[in-house]
Amino acid sequence: MIGGSEYSKFKSEGERRIAYFLDNNSIKYRYEPGVLINSYYGKQRIWYPDFHLPEFKTYIEYFGLAGNPEYDKGIKTKEAMYSKAGLDMIPVYPWMFEENWQGYIMKELKNVTVQRYRNLMHKPYWSKSGSRPYGNSFRSPRRPFY
Repeated sequence: MIGGSEYSKFKSEGERRIAYFLDNNSIKYRYEPGVLINSYYGKQRIWYPDFHLPEFKTYIEYFGLAGNPEYDKGIKTKEAMYSKAGLDMIPVYPWMFEENWQGYIMKELKNVTVQRYRNLMHKPYWSKSGSRPYGNSFRSPRRPFY
C-alpha cells in the first residue's frame, strides 16, 4: 500500500506476504484498485486486481485457490482479459511460496521494464541514421530550469 503498513486488511496470507515484500522493497502499490475492463461479451466491468504497481504499470494477481476447477476457469479468463486489454499482470500461485517467489516477482518486473524500453527503442525516432538523444546540437542550458 502506498505508504501503508496495515496488513490485516488483506484477504489471504498470500496477499499479506506479497504486500510485506513490496513494502520492504519500497515498491509502491495500490491494493484492489478498481479497473474498467471490456469483457468478451461487450460489457464493461470493474475488476479489483489484488495489486497495482503504478511505478511499473503492472498488476499482481494472487490466485490463492488455484487447483479448484471452477476457480481455474476464472484464472484463464482473467489472464486472457489482461492480455486483450494490453495490461501487464504477474500471476502468483500458492505453491510459489515454497520457492523463490520474491525473485520471480522481481524478475517479472525487470522483464516488463526491459520490454517497455525495447518498445521505446523501436520507435521511428531511434531508427533515423545517426540520431542521438536530443540530437547532435543539444547544449545544456546556461541557467537551470525552474
